[in-house]
Amino acid sequence: MSSKKDGWKVNETREAKAAITEILSKLEIDQVIEIKDWLNKYVEETPSSQICSNYQKEQRKKMFDKGASRLDRIATYLKDKEVDVPSKAPNKLKYPTEGFDSDCNELNTCEIDSFLYDDEDIEELVQRDVLSRTYCPTCLSRETVPLNFISHSLSRLQVKFLFDKLMPSTCQHVLDIGSRLGAIVYGASIFTRGNVSTVGVEMDSEYAAISLNTIRQFGLKKIEILRDDIRHLPHVFKENQFIVMNNVFSFFLSKTEQEECWEFLHTHMRPGTVLAHHPPIEK
Repeated sequence: MSSKKDGWKVNETREAKAAITEILSKLEIDQVIEIKDWLNKYVEETPSSQICSNYQKEQRKKMFDKGASRLDRIATYLKDKEVDVPSKAPNKLKYPTEGFDSDCNELNTCEIDSFLYDDEDIEELVQRDVLSRTYCPTCLSRETVPLNFISHSLSRLQVKFLFDKLMPSTCQHVLDIGSRLGAIVYGASIFTRGNVSTVGVEMDSEYAAISLNTIRQFGLKKIEILRDDIRHLPHVFKENQFIVMNNVFSFFLSKTEQEECWEFLHTHMRPGTVLAHHPPIEK
């Protein structure tokens, strides 16, 4: 791997020298000498991070693009195993009766996992009559009124955004509450190159088993999956921690249980915690 990287650096250096030579060839010798003196001074007096800032940005972009491709492969792997196959059948969830998402109910809502299925996938499923976008509120036929589409996973683009733009570099621990199929924990390992410790908490034993198997299959590092209720796990909270919650309580717990979870979080979150929550926390 190192020899391949060294080869890239040699090629980049050769190309840079050729470009500089081309520029200098268009100047008079006194201009060349002036540029040489300026360049020596610039390199001596300017921090290396500033000199190479574009290079570092480009390397980060390449790393995240490569990570996004790896997430795509994980999603394809799980779809091929027919994990969480979308269905026309109504969902059996605890639908909110007030506040955010209170317009969702068993008849007007279709649950589909955004980590596995993007907009193009959904359209393909609709065209194949695997899914419907509509239903009739009178006879319950799904043909006339638009359905609500919900997901309890973040999409791959959202996962990339979390670790590219939202997680501070000071955070050394990631906690995913309601880990489900593992989208966040996979992203944490991939986009930080396994340099942060990650814990996924998931109450559903089937989802937890899927995540553990996928972690092994793709050789992801520094991830722990706990099949438990977050209220039983005060030890998972760390200082300088990035906590991710994707609408994790409202469709699965009673209102009283949700209040207990928020009280527990308020009690146990540590200094330096950054909480990324969807929907916006005030809702």
